[in-house]
Amino acid sequence: WFLWFQAISHLSHHKAKVEAMTLDLALLRSVQHFAEAFKAKNVSLHVLVCNAAAFALPWSLTKDGLETTFQVNHLGHFYLVQLLQDVLCRSAPARVIVVSSESHRFTDINNSLGKLDFSRLSPSKNDYWAMLAYNRSKLCNVLFSNEDPEDWTSVLGGA
Repeated sequence: WFLWFQAISHLSHHKAKVEAMTLDLALLRSVQHFAEAFKAKNVSLHVLVCNAAAFALPWSLTKDGLETTFQVNHLGHFYLVQLLQDVLCRSAPARVIVVSSESHRFTDINNSLGKLDFSRLSPSKNDYWAMLAYNRSKLCNVLFSNEDPEDWTSVLGGA
C-alpha cells in the first residue's frame, strides 16, 4: 500500500485523478463487485494494468473451485477486462496492459496429441507443479494480450 500511496501522491501533484480500489483476484465475486463499484463512479478508465504474480504457491483451490495460481494470475484479470470492456471503449483512448513473464515460454497447454487441454490450467493436486502452474498462467496472459479484439476498436492491448 505504501508504494501505491507514493504513486498516487506523486500523480496528484500533476493534476492527475488517481484512486486506488482493491479486489481479490482469487474470488470472482470480488472482481464482479469491483467492476460494479467502478462503473457506479461513472468515470473514465484510460489505463488498466493487469499485473499479478502469484508464484510458487502450494496447490489450492479458490472458493470458485479453480487452481489458485491460474485464477489469480490470469482468470481474475481476464474476467475484469471483460466486465470493464464497455467502460474502456467509452474512455478511448484506453489501454489494457497485461504483465506476463518470460517463463511463459517454458510450458504449453496442449496434450500429447497437440490439442488444447484446458484441464491443465486448473490441474488436480496430483498433477500440480507450482512452477508449471505459474508458467501456464503467464502463457494465458500472453495469449490474451495478443487477442485481436475486433469489437474493441478503441482499446489497444499488448504483452
